[in-house]
Amino acid sequence: MGKILDYDEMNDILDGLDSKIIKKKKPIGYTYFGYPIDHFVYGHGKYHVIITGGTHSSELISNVFVIKFMEKLCNKEIDIDKNLYTIHFIPIVNPEGTIIVTSAIRSLIPKNISDEEEQTYCLAYYRNSYIEGNYVNKYGDRDYKLQQMMFRHATPDILDDRHKVLKDYLDKLFKENDLPIGCMINWSSNGRGVDLNSNIENSSLINRVENGEEIYASLHLNNIRRDKLGPLGCPYFSKKGEIEKENEALLNFYSKIKTEYNLIGSFIYHSCGDIVYYLGEAKKKNPWVNLTKEAKEKNYKVAKVYADKTGYKLDGLEIYTTMDSKLKSLFPVTLLIELGGVRATPLSQFMDLDLEGSSDEFKRVYSKIINDNILAIIDTLPVMLDLYNKYNG
Repeated sequence: MGKILDYDEMNDILDGLDSKIIKKKKPIGYTYFGYPIDHFVYGHGKYHVIITGGTHSSELISNVFVIKFMEKLCNKEIDIDKNLYTIHFIPIVNPEGTIIVTSAIRSLIPKNISDEEEQTYCLAYYRNSYIEGNYVNKYGDRDYKLQQMMFRHATPDILDDRHKVLKDYLDKLFKENDLPIGCMINWSSNGRGVDLNSNIENSSLINRVENGEEIYASLHLNNIRRDKLGPLGCPYFSKKGEIEKENEALLNFYSKIKTEYNLIGSFIYHSCGDIVYYLGEAKKKNPWVNLTKEAKEKNYKVAKVYADKTGYKLDGLEIYTTMDSKLKSLFPVTLLIELGGVRATPLSQFMDLDLEGSSDEFKRVYSKIINDNILAIIDTLPVMLDLYNKYNG
């Protein structure tokens, strides 16, 4: 059995969790195509925490990490005081994108494959992406990409007919915007082709899109345009300021928890980079709130604990033009964590090899992501609680 989970497998695991330990609640909202953004709760304590994964669906390890954390809680492999904390899980922030990217994966990598076989696909995908990154640096081409050509038969037609409305829309989008062959494997956006993290009122991309600029992604993805609806980057569907249903639901949910309960912090998972972002000095005025020295100090202290536990780099957020930066600003003890140091999502973070002579960067990538970040959450929660009581007691 491999480590990769597709959308159906994720939901099978989530539906099979012990409801006496983790309860499935009403969805926080629904996507444009009607998919639920599911919400699960562990514990009944006074202090509330939010954990999310999968804003960018190609960053598949973020979904898998959150789900594995939930599994281990249910199996009592880890212990968090359920009488002290209430943890809210949103493991699949972007269901439509997750359906798209995992359908692409399953077009090549079978579900019931051995772990060893799965590793060969992940390594090949990583190496092809690395080669293409070097080609871009050397030749600057925007030609077909090796890692995309692995998935050249992943077209909208591969989506199951349960997703017919989404499938038909994607088919139209591919034709209208001339999307690159194999790019479903790089799908970070939602089903409409909007990048949820860029979908914010002051996205740095908006003016460039409005001015008709052609904006391309970088390195091994430099054949994908970010100014058009598609796999990544596009900030809005049809008009400036139009907020997608996923983001609207997430903002409303955060606000509700903060208003009605004691929200002590949250963890937002992305990939990749081995980075923990704290609230840094803004290069331009923060558009949502004037961050106090106290708020920034709290955020830094929590981020440092997490970074020390994982060995991740600490990085100060300086540009506040994304959905995540809005959440971090409005709910300051929020950490943004980039899982895994190797690039090339969605497959490279599932490499779990220990090849003789390989650098530490490539050893047990998957295992380190899962194990180190679980321990980091456990160590960080008491610090969040102490800081909350110190400043709100």
